Amino acid sequence: MTAAPAAPRRRRFGLRWISSIIATCAAVALFAPDPARAHASLESSTPAASTVLEESPPLISLNFDEDISIALTSIQLFDSSSESIDLGPASAGADASIVEALVPALVDGSYAVIWRISSADGHVVTGAFSFQLGTASTTDSDELLNNVVDRVRSEPSVGRALGVARFTAFVGVAMLFGGLFMVMMVNSSAEIDWPARRLLWIGWALLLVGSFANFGLLAANAAADGIGDALDTSLWSDLAGTRTGGLLVARLALLMAMLGVLLTVTHRRHLLWWGAVPMLGILTVFTFSGGGHPSVQSRPIVWMGVDAVHLALIAVWLGSLAMMAAGGRVWLRDDSHSVAARSFSKMATVGVPLIVATGVLQTWRLSGGFDTLTDTTWGRILLAKGTVVVLVVTIGAVSRWLLVSDGPSALRRTVLTETMVGVAVLGLAAGMVGVPPDSGPRSRVLTASLAEGGVIVEVAVTPGQVGQNQVHVVVVPPGGSLVPIAALSGTMNLGSRDIPAAPVALVAESPNHYSGTVTLAFGGDWTLELVVSPEPAQSILLSSTVPIP
Repeated sequence: MTAAPAAPRRRRFGLRWISSIIATCAAVALFAPDPARAHASLESSTPAASTVLEESPPLISLNFDEDISIALTSIQLFDSSSESIDLGPASAGADASIVEALVPALVDGSYAVIWRISSADGHVVTGAFSFQLGTASTTDSDELLNNVVDRVRSEPSVGRALGVARFTAFVGVAMLFGGLFMVMMVNSSAEIDWPARRLLWIGWALLLVGSFANFGLLAANAAADGIGDALDTSLWSDLAGTRTGGLLVARLALLMAMLGVLLTVTHRRHLLWWGAVPMLGILTVFTFSGGGHPSVQSRPIVWMGVDAVHLALIAVWLGSLAMMAAGGRVWLRDDSHSVAARSFSKMATVGVPLIVATGVLQTWRLSGGFDTLTDTTWGRILLAKGTVVVLVVTIGAVSRWLLVSDGPSALRRTVLTETMVGVAVLGLAAGMVGVPPDSGPRSRVLTASLAEGGVIVEVAVTPGQVGQNQVHVVVVPPGGSLVPIAALSGTMNLGSRDIPAAPVALVAESPNHYSGTVTLAFGGDWTLELVVSPEPAQSILLSSTVPIP
């Protein structure tokens, strides 16, 4: 008796794919470099914000709370007429967190300093402050800043184009790796038709174009140029030296490696290629996570891994739906292909809860809790994304019920609907990447004029936030500004908390001009107390409230 031919071997790799994704994420995260902390913020400057100087400063020095890229840093100076003043090129200071620019001799008047840097997660961070040289200027500092700050921003079209590029890359990564997941689930003896192969190539092309456009537009945005400058190769080398730019270059290299997989895997689905696909896929996904919001959190290795799992599972989920919806009817009608639909259903049963869990974890971490989501643009986009995800999951539950009841052929309409709604999820995700999860450190610069016993004191506290602050004090004693005072000391205390007063270590910068630093551990209405001694045997107490958000 002749033995019956063996049935084609079926691949049941749904859970193995999830295990591979999680294991590879963990391995990549384990050996990933420890990146910088959150968005770089200015800790101190010379000159300090809102100070009155007697002499022209030789340079402008900016001290940030993390290392920054000098190549993508710009410092601009404007006079009281909003005219730009030529400065020396930005250069590194005493360490990698300090940037300096030489200043020509200035005349008396008000000045505005505008700085622009590229942070570790690719966001451009800008800031501005004013200072005054001499006491004769009548220019309103706030008005001056408002007049010049818009002149150092990139064109709005650059931001919009960046959003389109990110969305294109998200769609591409989903179509490519979700489609490859479905191809690998098909019976090894089945031929992959042209519509499915075409969808894989479209996904590869979208990811390539989106990533290349993202790279060029980030360079234009960092330099505050127009959209046409995205093709300025002189900016590319500067961007490639940053972590975000380097990861985009790595992504383009990985896509070149994917060419061999795409040319081979649809015809010979060998175990070697099954192993190469998830490895290349998760490395590509990591180029998104390694340059995004999670990369600038404390314990970044953990949060980059969480984000990579989240994005990888979303890509496999939505890309598989796209393959069933647009990769040809054979996926829901032919027995050799419909096995892939059942494998996808099993994968989604485990993968979707993981997507939700990792999403909730990231929300909690990036936003600092759930009670402030409506306070930021990032949080509001996230809430919209969550609503759409609930809709997708609901449609997916209907699809699974139809699959069990009537088989894969009944999924045509629900899969198409689920895919279309899933594209909206990717669009909202691209929008979230473009805005920071928080509004940055809240601050309120204090400038005050105090008078007591014939002594006039001009005081400035910057940046006016929790953490380290600079204090600048200019004293005019009864005999005039040319008469030096005997001594000056200061403290800051917070009456609402039972903590010792914080001393302000004031050092003389010039006659009657003192500066120092103080670390404020909590927000609230602090009281600054200054003890001025015009003469050795005389002391005058002056105080001012310093609100710290």
